[in-house]
Order: sequence, then structure tokens, then C-alpha cells
Amino acid sequence: PFWLRLAVLLVAPVVPVNLSWHSGAMASVQTQAAAFLAVTLQRACHNSFIQWAKGDEAKAQYTVSSVIFVAQTVCVFVGWFLAYSGGGMADLKKCTDVSILKKFAFIGMIYAVGDIFEMESVNYIDASTYTVLSQAKLIVTALMMWAIDGTTQNLMQWFILFTTSSGMMEYVLVGKSKGGGMTFSVVGISLALVKVVISCYVAVLNQKALKKDSNPFPVQFSALKVSWALTSLVYMIVKDGFLGDWDLFGVWSSRTIVLVFAGFILKTLFNQYLLKVLDAIWKNISEAVGVILVYFANIAFLGGSFDAAVFNAAFTVLLACVAYVLSKAAADKKSDVGDELNPAHYPELQTSLMAAARRRIRRC
Repeated sequence: PFWLRLAVLLVAPVVPVNLSWHSGAMASVQTQAAAFLAVTLQRACHNSFIQWAKGDEAKAQYTVSSVIFVAQTVCVFVGWFLAYSGGGMADLKKCTDVSILKKFAFIGMIYAVGDIFEMESVNYIDASTYTVLSQAKLIVTALMMWAIDGTTQNLMQWFILFTTSSGMMEYVLVGKSKGGGMTFSVVGISLALVKVVISCYVAVLNQKALKKDSNPFPVQFSALKVSWALTSLVYMIVKDGFLGDWDLFGVWSSRTIVLVFAGFILKTLFNQYLLKVLDAIWKNISEAVGVILVYFANIAFLGGSFDAAVFNAAFTVLLACVAYVLSKAAADKKSDVGDELNPAHYPELQTSLMAAARRRIRRC
């Protein structure tokens, strides 16, 4: 299919085969730009893939749990392959170490729950709406940081977050009144917002776990994916087995396969690669740019129609998100004026002043 060929073309120039997860070398500007472009396009396609995979049906014919289970199981094998490629049998054995698996078990379970909410929400709202609502993670993260460890935002950042909230509300209200192929429901919006809260919470847990654990990334990655896959398997057996008709996989099509590989699997790999060659700030900017790309994908491929008011609301969310991310980056940067006033930045002048002072002392 066209989407699968596109995904393969995106992977080729961005993810080198000889990537070493142990290496700390700085990537070239071309590699960084290619990674950002590929991640942004894939992120925009991911949510559209979920909606596109449903076809003409109101709800997906495949089971949500089966898609997550297959995708995460493949990721487990990818992690094992990367571990063996980077560290040989020593790292591969670590992937099945029970103590390491336990460290990431709870985090993988929470990630799986987040995936379930994401997949279920797109049965009730369209992909572009979900993408806009997902930007609420900036506000949720700020509130969580304030409540948990007392980290505060400055006044400018709070106003930017309020602008983001206003833009998201405007998008939902205008889109609801205009229609144009957009799908809304209280259930879908609620599921999307719960997914945002889960993502923010698990991101904090994952960051702490990765920093505390000294194993190579592929080992951590595979350990996380093992519990992720097992949780989705349990959900599949309970929901589609005991509570359903035991049709665990539902009806799969070529679109479902594209969703698994070009959606979930590439999303995982691209996200980690972008964090490796750039940082979390560019990851957040990538997600913000995806708001506009998903909106146009909805128009081009999923039967939506362009509306200037809806587009303006989505663009407002994009600008607010980028402004907030850049404000966080600026807060971490030292003041240029402070550097200019720091004597340590003028060693030659400091040396000459010290020599002059010594001569005066000797004369006295």
C-alpha cells in the first residue's frame, strides 16, 4: 500500500542500520533535521492511521487490544535485536533478567493503558481533534510538577498555557458548530483527556526509571515492552474473550497491518531516535507541528473539509505550544548580560589587573 511504502521511505534516510545506543556522539545537522522531519510526519500520520484503519465503519472491525499486543510484541523482538547488535549475548541475556523486567513492569502496564484509551478515543472523535486535545499535556504536566515537587511556571508561561487551553476549546467549539467531517462526543473527548493525564504521569515514572537504571537502552526498551505487551494481552483476553465472543483479533485488513508497523512501531522507534539526536524540547515542538499536519491529513485523505475558523484555532494551539516550549528553553539559558558582567569571561584583563596590583604592592 502507498502508506506502507511512504513509511519505508521515511525510515531509510533517518534511522541508520549501524546505530549504536551506547554511543554519545553528536549527530550531524543533516541527521538532526531529517530525524525531526521524519518524526513530525510520522506523528501526524499516526493518529490519522488509527482513523484511516477503521475504513468506512463507525468503529474499528479489528480489536483494539490485538493491535496494541502485536505492535508491542514486535517491539520486544526489535529491542532484543538492538541489544544483541550493541552488546552481544551479554546484553541479550539482560533482556530476560527478572530483576530488570520488574523495574519496568508497572511503567509498561501504565503505557498499555494509555494506548488503550488512545485507540478507543478515536472511535468517538476524529484524528485531528484528538491531536489538538493531546496538547493539553503541557498544562497537565505543569500542574503535576507544581503539585508533586513544587516546580512553578513564571507568569508568561502561565499565560501561554491559558492561551493553549483557549485555543483547544475554540477548536472543539468551532469544529462542533461547523461540522465538516469532524467527529465529536463527550465520551471521545473524555477518553482523550484521560490519555493525556496517563501520558504525563507515566512520562515522569519512565524518566526516573531510565535514570536510575544503568543498563543499555535496548535492554530497558525491551523490558518495558514485555510488560506493555503482556498487559495488552490480558486486556484482550478479558475484554474480547471473557466479556466478548472470543474473537480476539476481530477483522484485520491491510490497513490494520499498516497501522501496526507504520503507526505504533515506527512511532516508538522514531521517538527514541529523536530524543537521542536532539532533545525533549524538539520532541514537543514536533508534536505541536503535528497538529496542523493532522488537520490537513484529515482534509486530504479522510473526507474532512477546510474551514478557516477551525484552522485558525488549530494554528493558535500550534503557536502557543511552540512559544511555551521555547520559553522553557530560554529559562534554562544563562543571561548574556550576566556573562558580560562576569570577570571570569575576561581572563586576559584579569591577569593584567592582577599584575598591576602586584607592582603597586611592591612599590609600597
